[in-house]
Amino acid sequence: MELPEETGHQQVPAESGSTGPTPHGCTTARHGQLAGARVLRDSFLRHHPGGRFTILLLDFASSLDESERAEVHTPADIGVTDTEFARLAMACDGPLLNAVMLPRLLARLLESASPVLYLSPAVQVFAPFGEPLSVLSEAEPVGLAPRVLRPLPSDGLRPGPKDLARVGSFDTNLLAVHSGAEAVLEEWTTQVRADPGAAEGFLEGLPAMVAHRVLRDPGVGLSVFNAGQRHLEVSDGEYTVDGSPLRSVHFEGFEPQRPWLFSAEYADRPRVLLSDFPQLAGLCAGYRNALVSRGLTDERAHPFERLPDGTLIPPGVRSAYRARWTRRHDDPLPSPFEERDEAGAAEAEFLEWAAAPADERQRVAGCSLWAHCVWEDDPTLRRDYPDPLGTDAAAFGEWCAGVGVASGRIPPRAVRAPGRERSEMTDQLGVSVLGSGELAELVRLAVRASGVPAADEPQYPVVLRCDPTIPVPAGHHLIDIRADGGTDSAEQGAVSGEPTEIWALSRAGRHAARHAGVQARVLGLPFPEHPPLGDEERGTARDRAGFSDEFVFAAFADHTDEHRANVLGLVTAFGTAFGERSDVRLFVAVSGAEKSPEAAERLRLATATDPRIVLWEESDAAEMATSLADCVVSLHRSESGAGGDRYALRLLGVVARAVPVITVDHGSVAELLGPSGASLVRCQGGGEPDVDAAVAALREAVADPGATVRFGAAARAFLSERHSTVRAGEQLRERVEAAYRNWRAKWARDRQDGADDPLRPLLVARHALHRPPEVGMGGRNAVTPALRKAVLKALGHYDEHIRDVIRSLLDGMEKTASELLRRQQEHSDDLDVNAVRAELSQLSQHQELLGSRLAGVDDGAAQLRADLAEHDRRLRSLEEGGHAVEESGLSELAERIETLTGAVERTLDRVDRLERRVEDSERTHQEQLDNGLRRTALDVDKALRGTDALRRIVVREHERHGGADHVSGTPVVCEAGLLRLPSGDSVMLPWLSSHHHWDAEVSALIDSLLEPGGVFLDVGAYVGYQSVRVLGRLNHTGRVVAVEPDPTARRLLEHNAEINVAEPVRERLTVLECAAWDRDRELLGEPVDTGGVRIRPTEDPSGAYPQAVSVRGVRLDGELDSTHGVGERNLSVVHVDVGGGLYRVLSGLEGLLGDHRPSVICSFTPSALESLGEDPEWVLRRFEEWKYEILLVGRNDPVSVEQLMRAIGASETRTVKLWLRPREEVAPGPG
Repeated sequence: MELPEETGHQQVPAESGSTGPTPHGCTTARHGQLAGARVLRDSFLRHHPGGRFTILLLDFASSLDESERAEVHTPADIGVTDTEFARLAMACDGPLLNAVMLPRLLARLLESASPVLYLSPAVQVFAPFGEPLSVLSEAEPVGLAPRVLRPLPSDGLRPGPKDLARVGSFDTNLLAVHSGAEAVLEEWTTQVRADPGAAEGFLEGLPAMVAHRVLRDPGVGLSVFNAGQRHLEVSDGEYTVDGSPLRSVHFEGFEPQRPWLFSAEYADRPRVLLSDFPQLAGLCAGYRNALVSRGLTDERAHPFERLPDGTLIPPGVRSAYRARWTRRHDDPLPSPFEERDEAGAAEAEFLEWAAAPADERQRVAGCSLWAHCVWEDDPTLRRDYPDPLGTDAAAFGEWCAGVGVASGRIPPRAVRAPGRERSEMTDQLGVSVLGSGELAELVRLAVRASGVPAADEPQYPVVLRCDPTIPVPAGHHLIDIRADGGTDSAEQGAVSGEPTEIWALSRAGRHAARHAGVQARVLGLPFPEHPPLGDEERGTARDRAGFSDEFVFAAFADHTDEHRANVLGLVTAFGTAFGERSDVRLFVAVSGAEKSPEAAERLRLATATDPRIVLWEESDAAEMATSLADCVVSLHRSESGAGGDRYALRLLGVVARAVPVITVDHGSVAELLGPSGASLVRCQGGGEPDVDAAVAALREAVADPGATVRFGAAARAFLSERHSTVRAGEQLRERVEAAYRNWRAKWARDRQDGADDPLRPLLVARHALHRPPEVGMGGRNAVTPALRKAVLKALGHYDEHIRDVIRSLLDGMEKTASELLRRQQEHSDDLDVNAVRAELSQLSQHQELLGSRLAGVDDGAAQLRADLAEHDRRLRSLEEGGHAVEESGLSELAERIETLTGAVERTLDRVDRLERRVEDSERTHQEQLDNGLRRTALDVDKALRGTDALRRIVVREHERHGGADHVSGTPVVCEAGLLRLPSGDSVMLPWLSSHHHWDAEVSALIDSLLEPGGVFLDVGAYVGYQSVRVLGRLNHTGRVVAVEPDPTARRLLEHNAEINVAEPVRERLTVLECAAWDRDRELLGEPVDTGGVRIRPTEDPSGAYPQAVSVRGVRLDGELDSTHGVGERNLSVVHVDVGGGLYRVLSGLEGLLGDHRPSVICSFTPSALESLGEDPEWVLRRFEEWKYEILLVGRNDPVSVEQLMRAIGASETRTVKLWLRPREEVAPGPG
């Protein structure tokens, strides 16, 4: 596709007064930048006579009006499909979208002109660019403008060096390309297609990719970065910068609403103050005026900032959409801005993705990707809801469902309910097992044997979690079951929530956990319930691996734990044991190669020269190893603290298949398997397997295969008895019961009797701090209560200080006692003597600390008692000395009290006066408002009378000079214009003579439903009120088809169109001289008093009017074709006002109704339908069968047939206006 004005390669000649070629100017602009783009274009063409300028407006062509489409190009014009652009519009915010489209625009323009100069919409041109661009050539085809020619000082003003480093050295508002830049533009385009985010920094790296010239002309790119370094002068209206012509000013960051700032982005300590640069201030003022004159105030917002329903798109959602784009480029997610089908499938699929949780934590918290992105992008939400996926999940969910949806920030579909893990807890003995895999299945096996109620959801207080990443709601007794108590280096990762307890799988694992500072207990696991390996299964696995009857050793290589797994040691032992023998093979099941490619490559090179060793890296490698092996070998090393639960668990599963095992004699495998369950290889110091012992074990296994098989069967029988499922279940039940008791003591204390709580007395004592002093009791004289109040007020601050001291002391005591109680309950069932001794030592230290704290409390309490005693003494002294005080003292005290009372009374008087003043002000304001309303009503009445008089004058002048003597009828002025109606019209004519509208609600509904470029069909158009009115609104973008069988009304319709509509627009009106019916036939037209004719079939002569005329009836879906504009345009609205012929008309339109799905506005008169033999209720049901909803005009909710018929029957109105709205079809689900 070529741009309309470029039809081939063209070298533009040099402009007059310029020493270089005239560039082809261009810019990319969004809605909101179009005024700036117009100012740029005007200024560019003013200084480049004969030049050309292209504006690429980032929008769909179908969304532009005719005037916009005439002056801009759209992405479709440069080869970007609507689908791709819709997805880019979703992936990119406004600035990034401009950057993504730039290389494609430059490449397309470079095909037809050279050089091409890109300027951003924030630029204004003041002189030609021919001379600076004359340095470009095919050898150096790119021109870049530096932001500064000298370093910016580090003086704290902005922009400074850090700002320059952030935005880059080269100005992104200007880029020039010459023939020869095609390759780099193609590479640029390829990169942004694969990753739109790469467009942001591409220009900064461009100088390293292509030979270029730096445009160091000081007149190029005057901006906020360099305006303080360059001297701007004006002489005879010509601007110069450092002696060179000013060619362009870059107003990046300039806001017309704040014209006193050169750049609002650097409003704090700006380097360039317009008050110091009057010439620059004049340029800014002129630029602002130019923006306003070119439509700044009329611009609409960027359409892709919000979803089609108006929901604001947060930046985080765009980033996530962009990330998915780069991850799955071959399977892109639809954009909500793609062309919408009837079901809105693209938008629905996008919202399904955005409204879904991004991970397990979001799912459990009831959060969605969209909601979480809104939270991440809003610092206020991050402050108010610091943990939206945890403790604040419920509150944040309420905000999303309320404020978030109401403010248009979160679509309703993105509001989710909490996941199932947040279900209510059942307070009874039971256990929830979470996780999957071999460990979780063994735990479930033990739970089933224990007889304890179990669930796979955290519905019980006690939770056994086999995967630490699974989130668990607070309030549970959470037990993590982990290899080596969670200290296994291969299982380190994020843990969701702090567990109450940790269980290891062996004593060696517990020892490793304690060596790492983690307290763990031992859980005895049952023996796995796997059937012995059969010959058929082994044969199938061997065939797949390419083995026959060789003796096969199998091993497991986890590259993420390379050193400990020691597979290289096994390879060495295998080579030493069997030399060149070809009847022995080693199969290695590999995992973790992607995470540890270095370890994987090391193993590949170590085994590359030995064809007997097979490395299997497929997903089922572990199952393959067990299925084909004659013997499984694990020579793993011992880490610090021994352990090895993960290896023991895997080898237990191997022995359960009756496969013999050779492993090391240390750690968990030696404890759980023992010499009867595996052939153990001795280890050297530090847990290093002895290679000679390993070689001997390998040779022994191959020397007597039968004995090896028998050993595997015996090991299975021994371990199944040793690790009995019943024994494991009994131990698990004891542990779960203890955990449940601890949970009730810690989390369910409120359900117990308050007297059972050892901390209750302390909690009760705390409430005494909230008791206020009693000052209202009587005393020995009348002034005692007043004295108490005065003393309390004077000492209130000190009293509050004392309360704070006591409160802090009680907090410390409560925390200490709670910690003692928790630790006592936690360790009540731990029988490890060493651990108990350690705990006793710690308790002793805590007791000493508590003693010192209590001593401090005693000191504070003593001081408090002393202070209180002093207060009490002073009060008693005042109270008891009341009789002995001198008369003068009492008089002085009484005077003070009286003074205070007088002050209070004066204050109350002042408040009363203020209230009266406010009431008087409100009364005066109300009177002024009432008077204003009365004057406004009188003015409105006068205006209406003046309007009526003006209407009559217009009508008389039209009759005198309109030259409409050949047209009979009475003219009226109304919303549609100056219409002429039949003089005998007894309904419409009287109404329009005194009103401006006819069927105002119908007109408003029609206007809201009209589509640009659509067709409006007016059946029963009469004199053309709706046809003429709509024709004026459609202007040049649509068509109107009017159907009117009455010749008189039809002539008036054509006359009214001629009078009120311009001739070019009137050509878009088609008037059909027929009556719409359900089939082509002859009909009768009876004149009626209201004007027009009533249509009846010829075989229904009852009540026929003597002057009835023959009328041609047609089926409209056969009559209307491309000549009426229906073929190439969508039939958007159908207006039917034909009385009883409504159903016959719509039946004749059934084909078009099904194809175009227009809205239908019609008059529904049951009695008129019945006069033609139609059942009104049946007619309404037919409308529903055509997949239309029935609404009353002016309402937004559909009504049922029964409701409508009852309403019409109870009303005095015989005719109602209906809106038949196409029913939205739901896209069928898969399958």
